[in-house]
Amino acid sequence: MSSMKKHLFLEVDYVSTVNLTAKENAQIKSWLELASGVLQKLVTKKVLKNFSGKQLQLSLLICGDARIRALNIKHRNKDKVTDVLSFPSSDDLRNAKRSNSESVFLGDLAICWPQARRQSKEFEIGIFDEFIHLFFHGTLHLMGYDHELSSNEEKLMGKWEQLALDEFSKLKNKK
Repeated sequence: MSSMKKHLFLEVDYVSTVNLTAKENAQIKSWLELASGVLQKLVTKKVLKNFSGKQLQLSLLICGDARIRALNIKHRNKDKVTDVLSFPSSDDLRNAKRSNSESVFLGDLAICWPQARRQSKEFEIGIFDEFIHLFFHGTLHLMGYDHELSSNEEKLMGKWEQLALDEFSKLKNKK
């Protein structure tokens, strides 16, 4: 299991069942740290409410086609490869009453590396750009947002996702 450097806002523990190079692992860790800063900024700006003052944690599985397909069958009854799956720790963290605990475990994410690679080629972007997009998308699901509930929810989640990606682009270009 790999853990990114502890950040004041979001800690991501991840494991990969696909062979990643040392360079790919380093890039993933670096970008997850930047993503943590982005999410912290959105919470601070009150864009993503209900997580202020909390240390967030999540687990991330980077896997292959067979594993994501098996998870998709088991948990969503969909027999196909998908790009990202989210398993929130609570039914609705977005609206849940918060305990006095300083830390919140958001849940588990699974990102399919081969699917992310295929999509990066399709969208003509880098693999890590697609990876971080999937990470933000999945994390928003863990935080209680769901684009499948309604068109309003789809617009709201899309807005927050785009804000996160825009902010991330600014930070990665400064690096």
